[in-house]
Amino acid sequence: MYDAETCNDCKDLFLNPEHLKIFFPGDGDHKSLSYRRNIESLKVNAKLGCLVCFKLLHWFKLESDMWKGFQLGLSEDNHEDVVFAMDVVEISSHVLIIYVMAGDELQGELNYLALELLAAPDDPAARYELGRLANHDVGSEHSFSVAKQWMRNCDGNHPNCHVQNESILPTRVLDLCLDNDSKDIRLFINNGQSAPYACLSYCWGSGSQLIALTSSTLSAFIENIPLGILPQSIQDAIFTARNLGIRYLWIDSLCIIQDSSADKGREIKRMDQIYSNASVTISAASADNCTSGFLVKRDHWWSAADGPPIRLPYQCSDGLVGTISLVRYGRPARREPLHSRSWPLQEYLLSPRVLIYGLEQLFWVCSQGKFLKDGGQTSDPRIAELNDIRNLLIMQKSEPKPNYRSAWKALVEEYSPRKQSVPEDRIHALRGIASRFQKLVKDEYIAGFWKSWLLPHLLWRRTGETNYRCLKSYPSWSWLSIDSAVKMYDDQDTLGNIDRPYLAEVLAYEPTPVDESLDPFGPLTGAFLHVLGFLKKVENPDWEGMRLFPGDPTESETRFLYPQVARITLDAIEETASTSAPLSVIGPAWCLPIRLAEISDRKEDEFVGHVVQGILLVTDSAFKDFRRIGVFSSNIGHQEWFLAGKRQDFIIR
Repeated sequence: MYDAETCNDCKDLFLNPEHLKIFFPGDGDHKSLSYRRNIESLKVNAKLGCLVCFKLLHWFKLESDMWKGFQLGLSEDNHEDVVFAMDVVEISSHVLIIYVMAGDELQGELNYLALELLAAPDDPAARYELGRLANHDVGSEHSFSVAKQWMRNCDGNHPNCHVQNESILPTRVLDLCLDNDSKDIRLFINNGQSAPYACLSYCWGSGSQLIALTSSTLSAFIENIPLGILPQSIQDAIFTARNLGIRYLWIDSLCIIQDSSADKGREIKRMDQIYSNASVTISAASADNCTSGFLVKRDHWWSAADGPPIRLPYQCSDGLVGTISLVRYGRPARREPLHSRSWPLQEYLLSPRVLIYGLEQLFWVCSQGKFLKDGGQTSDPRIAELNDIRNLLIMQKSEPKPNYRSAWKALVEEYSPRKQSVPEDRIHALRGIASRFQKLVKDEYIAGFWKSWLLPHLLWRRTGETNYRCLKSYPSWSWLSIDSAVKMYDDQDTLGNIDRPYLAEVLAYEPTPVDESLDPFGPLTGAFLHVLGFLKKVENPDWEGMRLFPGDPTESETRFLYPQVARITLDAIEETASTSAPLSVIGPAWCLPIRLAEISDRKEDEFVGHVVQGILLVTDSAFKDFRRIGVFSSNIGHQEWFLAGKRQDFIIR
């Protein structure tokens, strides 16, 4: 089945055998081909039904009014002939680039578009040097065959992957009963056995699991769990593990007693080991809840902006008719629903091997640093971006020596926007990552920070939206206390060096863990920093305008005489003390300068001046203890106001 009729111009461009030989010669000796199309002819052919012309106009946005009377770069003797010129690009052997140009005189690009020319692996057109269409039938026999081949390759050729195949089973696992004909499963209580097992990483969705392990269902689950009562994503995970030949499967909702706080507490502490020791983690990345399932064929895998690929018939030299598909290259990949949740980040980073069922296709990541796909292009770009950190955490080494500070910054910025059903899970879902990271940095963990980088990282700022602190018992100076994306401050140079002294010191840190074992990675009932630094009072902050003024400017003309000294970013839109009172009624604020930064003119490469960067505080108890409400950055030339007087020591909670 092919798409709408293609005009003769597009047939000549994309389906001419001689042109394909030029584009994809097979010997790597690519040649360019000039091709000219008047924009008006594209519009006419698009109205007559040519889908390729229609897509080109849409992708280039040439149908918009901005192209009416287009004159930029046109030659004097031809003001209307805006043309397409096609060239093969070097970034990939199956990608063509199309430029919008103005006559032959124009040398530079005004606009461009890269197109992939793809064919299915078994299509007659695949003999040409084309890309491969992704396999979107992720639940097919072919997909399971590919996944098993990836696993066998790891077992036979990857030392870092193979060592995980015989690990002690978790406290409880699901026995998939591979040795009998039953479709049902049962809960297996481990007493020290070792065996390969798989884990599931998935979204529960809104509300609780429909079926879960509880104190009342424990005995029945040990005897039998009917497959048909389970949510679809869990059924799909069971089907996947069975096809991979893995007998045991760990799923949190069915292997942790959900109504037992004691059991939850014990198993949450073991989560990093559970995923680290798994033979493979099955990632239901495409499913936004446990009832969605993830093995359905991706019939509508494309984005709404791009629409489906254009399918064109191609007459091969032997008389067979193949199919060539045109897809926009480098199109933004959709973010997988699973990657918006907190827990799955830990599960992905700590799992030696992950089989990812994405929105478009199937992917594989392993400890050897391999990222494989069944045709198509890359998935959510975060997968590739996080692989360096993932290999660092799993292998506990890296060459060359990694910049741990930058790695933690990247982790925080990836983790902070993610959501969780229970506010306390913001702490728990980071525990395994922080524990593994500590083995690398050999530093003290302090409520989402590391002692060696505490001062500069205290300058974190909110970049997402939040109206309140999700963890009011957690220290106000920690980014973990707000349910929002944050940006971590980093003052390293390109070599990782820091040559500027800080304006404040942390004299002491004292946490109050909830756990009697004094687990540094767990929840806290409180924690304070004992700080030495300059403390500047601002009587009437302009909360609405997010500005600070010196002195006591309460009248508009006074504010004219006292120009603003800093801009501020609040941690929450309506910061609260013990009530729901907005900031406007809290009263004065205090500035704690942390760093004096040099500002240069980038164009002229000349020093311009200094700015003071720090955190904004308010007090709750007669000028004794403070809490953080935001950050500030001064205007150039106001450093003397911030640094006047002597440094004081005080407490921030």
